[in-house]
Order: sequence, then structure tokens, then C-alpha cells
Amino acid sequence: MSWAIPARGGPAVNYKSPDELLTELGIDEPHEIQLEAIAQYCGATVLYEYLEGCEARILGNGDRAIISVNKNSMSERQRFSAGHELGHWMCDRGKIAFACTKKTIATAWFEDNPERRANQFAVELLLPARMFCPRVENRDVTLETAKLICGVFKTSLTATAIRLVELGSYPALVVCYDTNGRKWYRLGPEVPKAFKPRKQLHKNTVAFELLHKPESDAGRPEVVGAEAWFDVPGSENYEVIESALRMSDGMTLSVVWWKNQKQLSDFSEEEQPTEPRD
Repeated sequence: MSWAIPARGGPAVNYKSPDELLTELGIDEPHEIQLEAIAQYCGATVLYEYLEGCEARILGNGDRAIISVNKNSMSERQRFSAGHELGHWMCDRGKIAFACTKKTIATAWFEDNPERRANQFAVELLLPARMFCPRVENRDVTLETAKLICGVFKTSLTATAIRLVELGSYPALVVCYDTNGRKWYRLGPEVPKAFKPRKQLHKNTVAFELLHKPESDAGRPEVVGAEAWFDVPGSENYEVIESALRMSDGMTLSVVWWKNQKQLSDFSEEEQPTEPRD
């Protein structure tokens, strides 16, 4: 939820990108990314409180703001929530005040709106490319790799998986589903837009098994027919690798990647419809 709030008094704090902030503060290693200190540098104080109905909120007045983060949440969630609210402060100051629920933060990865921009700001601040890329170079694009990187950056699995898809060494996508269908997805930069994951989970995917059979458990990454994930002509002739898990909120998170990139090299944008079928 959100409500309007005017910006009054004091000079505006200039917008700075996450990379600019880290450079100015001389931060070169993951353990140096201290959210409270970075927020203070930007004119925002982070407080940890017992919150009901939201994971975090921000209230600003002029060039100062208070970011409140749910004290009951896991530390990785707290860090991302603080980074998310700092993203609102840097991107949307003077426009609006925000109270962000866990669902709002978790699902704001696709539409171009303030919540997605705040999520992206948090990802770039907590998982900066210049520190992240050397640690994932030539690694498999799987949730197992994301879990290892989580421990280094102290970040949530979802945020780390998204960054892995964005910056990893192989073409990939990350997608989230619930029983009603696809909630959001992100394609890696090397994946054509036509490879939009299906709106509904196919029965041959690992995620389908996890979502519809509570006794199922995530295991090792599995090779899956590409047609289970994409309504792209010829997908039945190719394979992808899927790793998936069931999250505590009843949704599934999947990372799908091409170790063998033949399907993508064979694919020609000029021969395909501009909008894939859902």
C-alpha cells in the first residue's frame, strides 16, 4: 500500500546509482556493504521494529527519511527490504511514501513501476556486478549456485537467482509460479523475448511436481524438454536444465538455462512472431 506525502524543507538529496554510492564510499568487498551506513550517507536512518502488515516502510521529509524494517524477518529479508526502501528514497523521493509487504516485494520483478525499480536498486546495491561477476564466472546457472553466493553477499535466494540470470555465464531465465499460474519472470540478456515461459506450468517441469505434490522435494537440477517451458516452434527438439524449489509462501522458483545453447543459436528472430503465444 502507499499514500501521498509531500516533500517539505531542506535541499533534495541528489540521486546516485548503487555503483556510484559504493564507489564514493570505497566499498570493494561484499562484507563491506553495510546497509545502515549506506542509507545514513543518503540521508535515511534504518530502524528495526516489529511491523504488522508490511516488511518495511519509509517516511521522508525534505532531505531526511526513516526506513523501518520488520524485526521479525530473517536477516537476508531485512537487508533486501532496507535496500528496497532505500531504492524508493533514491528513485521516488518527494512523490510518495511506501509501506511494502512481503508479497509486494517478492512479485515486483516484471512490471515497470516504483516497486520494480526499488527491487532493482536493491539488487544492484547488494549484489554489485563488479563483485558478483568474478564469483559466478563459468558456474552453472542453478539455484545451487545461487545458494552458495547468498552466503557471500548475505542476500535472499530470489534476489541472488535473478542476479545470476542477469550476469551469469550462460543464457537463462528465472520464473515464479503459484497455483494460479506465472507470477513474474526475468530473462537473461542473451535470451530472445520469444522465450517467454508458459503462463501455466507444464506437467513435465520440476516446478509442477513441487507445486502440486506437497510430498515432493527439490533435488538436483534436471534436464527437461524445452517444449515444457516454451511455446516456441521446434522446442521439442531441444533441452534445458531446470532447478526449482518450493518457497514458504506457496510459490515455486525455477531457474532454467541452456548449457547447450544450440536452440538459441538456431533461433532466428526474423522467422518468429514478435509476440510469443501464452
